[in-house]
Amino acid sequence: MPHSDLPLGCEEAIQLTQEGRLTEAVSCYDRALSSSPDNTAILSNKAVALISLGRYEESLACSKQALRVDPYDSDLWINKGIALDKLGRPTEATDALEQAVAINPYNAYARALLGIIYQNLEMTGKAEAQNRKLQELVFPREYAWFYFITATFLLGILLGGIMSVEGKPIPVTLGSAGIIILFFGVVCILYVRARRLQIEIHRDVVSSPARETGRRGRGLGSEAAALLLLVFVFIIGTASGIAVWQYFR
Repeated sequence: MPHSDLPLGCEEAIQLTQEGRLTEAVSCYDRALSSSPDNTAILSNKAVALISLGRYEESLACSKQALRVDPYDSDLWINKGIALDKLGRPTEATDALEQAVAINPYNAYARALLGIIYQNLEMTGKAEAQNRKLQELVFPREYAWFYFITATFLLGILLGGIMSVEGKPIPVTLGSAGIIILFFGVVCILYVRARRLQIEIHRDVVSSPARETGRRGRGLGSEAAALLLLVFVFIIGTASGIAVWQYFR
C-alpha cells in the first residue's frame, strides 16, 4: 500500500508514478532515502513501485526494512504480503496479511487479498469467512446515505405530526419533541461515523498517493456538508409532517 504522508521533495516521484514512469520514480525514492533511510512512507511507496515493476525481492526487502522501523503499520504488512505472494510464498503471505488485518480490521484491501490467497490455498472455510467480512465492510457504503436520509425525513415527519396533534400541552409537546430530536442527534452521529468508515475503506484501496492527499483536504468540508444536508432534510420532514396533519385536521 502506498503512503500519502511523504516528506517534501518527493513530489517528483509521485508525478513519475502517476505517469507510469516507475523506474524513474524508484530512483527518486532512492535519492530521498539516502538522506532519510528509515522513512517508512518513502520505503512503502518504493515497495509499491517495485511490485509494479515485478522486482518482488527488492520490494520485500523494502517492506522488511520499513517494518523494522514501524511494525504497527498495516500498509507495510500488505506490501510484504503482496511481495511474498508474487514470489510464490503464499503461506508467508497469509501471515503478513493476517497481521495487517489484526492491526486494521477495517482494511478492505487486506481482507480481499487474504480471501484470494486462502482460496488459492484451498482453505475454503477461511476464504468464505474473509469474504463475508469484506462484504460487511464494502456493500453498505453504496446505500448507507439513503438509509440515513430516509430515517432523518421520517423523524422530521414524526416531529411535525407531534407538534400538530398535541397542540397546546406544551410540556408533553416539548418532551416528545425532545425525544425525536435526541434520535435525530443519534442519527447524525452514526452518519458521521459511517462516513469516516467509508473514507477509511476508500483510503485502503487508493493506488495513488497524490489522490489521497487531495481527499484529506476535503474531508472536513464534505462532513459538514453532509450534516447540513441531514438538518435540511429533517426540517423539510418536520414541515411536511405539520402540513399533513393540519390538512387532515
